[in-house]
Amino acid sequence: MWGLPEELMNGIPEPEYVHVEGQTHEYRGTLQLKLERLRIISSEEIVEEDYLPATERDRRELAAELLEAGWSFENDHLRDLFGLIASDGEFWNAFCEAPAAKTMHHARIGGLLEHSVQCLRVARSLANHYPVDEDLFAFGAIFHDVGKVRELSWGSGGFAYTTEGRLKGHVVMGEAIIAAYISQLPDFPEELALQISHIILSHQGELQYGSPEEPKTIEAILIHFIDNMDARAMMFMESTKNVSEGGWSHHENPLRRALYVPKSEEDSE
Repeated sequence: MWGLPEELMNGIPEPEYVHVEGQTHEYRGTLQLKLERLRIISSEEIVEEDYLPATERDRRELAAELLEAGWSFENDHLRDLFGLIASDGEFWNAFCEAPAAKTMHHARIGGLLEHSVQCLRVARSLANHYPVDEDLFAFGAIFHDVGKVRELSWGSGGFAYTTEGRLKGHVVMGEAIIAAYISQLPDFPEELALQISHIILSHQGELQYGSPEEPKTIEAILIHFIDNMDARAMMFMESTKNVSEGGWSHHENPLRRALYVPKSEEDSE
């Protein structure tokens, strides 16, 4: 392009969306793009979700499912804590909008919400089989990854780690976020606060995977496996979404192995 607009002469200091107009034409046997007009698009014209992957599920319905679960806690302290978090409009909106990862799994707008709902559903099922504190278990399933709200950014056309996220990680940040809300509830039991802290700090499971502690309570152990199970199942689904039945995925995926999609019974007969 010849004759850049003045606003673009010195480059773009921050990531921006740019409207481009031009034409393609053949030049020496190949297609060439001839740009005619460029302009930086104002933030008022942008809807981020038009340019970023987003969950296909209804985020309002997913959020409503979490709200129903939180308001139904029989433990008054956990219900008050959940209410405090959910009533913080800016933070709750960010929780419902954030991706769950930059690339590994649920890397999309609403991915954290989607992951949290799925973990809650699995936790409710497991609560029928193990001697857990059901409200604590559900709270941990919902908020174990809450630190990703601040570990990740999702503006300007992509997902990225924040500086704080790179330096601290979502595990430590998540524990601090919940501790800050607990500090606003003066009668909150110390033992219950400790159990919540342990669930968040240990949910990665092993020290080598960024967990400051290994899980040492029944709720923490199960939440670690629920989190890992949902993440890995999603990695499989995302890595095989374009693989036909009876086919194999490429081995370059988050699970670092070729993945097989079995044939249905009808195809195998």
